[in-house]
Amino acid sequence: MIVAAAVLAVVVIGALLRGIFSSPASSRQEIGLTSLSVTDDNGDKWVLDLAKGQSLAGLKDSSAKPGPPLLVKTDVQISSSDVSIGLIVEGQAGEKYAGGVQKNGQWQQAPAFSIVDEAGKTLTSGRFKYG
Repeated sequence: MIVAAAVLAVVVIGALLRGIFSSPASSRQEIGLTSLSVTDDNGDKWVLDLAKGQSLAGLKDSSAKPGPPLLVKTDVQISSSDVSIGLIVEGQAGEKYAGGVQKNGQWQQAPAFSIVDEAGKTLTSGRFKYG
């Protein structure tokens, strides 16, 4: 259930659309790598930035165009009673996007989640944390 909520949260962020590649901006632009942005029906501009520290080496040879459709994956780590769910947002050329999203230039709060049992009773709820 946590994984489903995490995936849903990032799909929404990706659909609406933090970080810069380690290569110079001119190299990124040559192969079409830029932050993703879209303006919604209300006139709000949403931006999803490229993740930091990526190498362009594997992307330059790719025939796929960077950007959508986005693939959202989870990275689940379990340590005793703690569960950590990392989210990976990847463009079609293999580029990675950061988990945070901006709306009209302001970073948005992390998505909320609820964990429910089979009967629909809420066991706990909270907010995801970036970083």
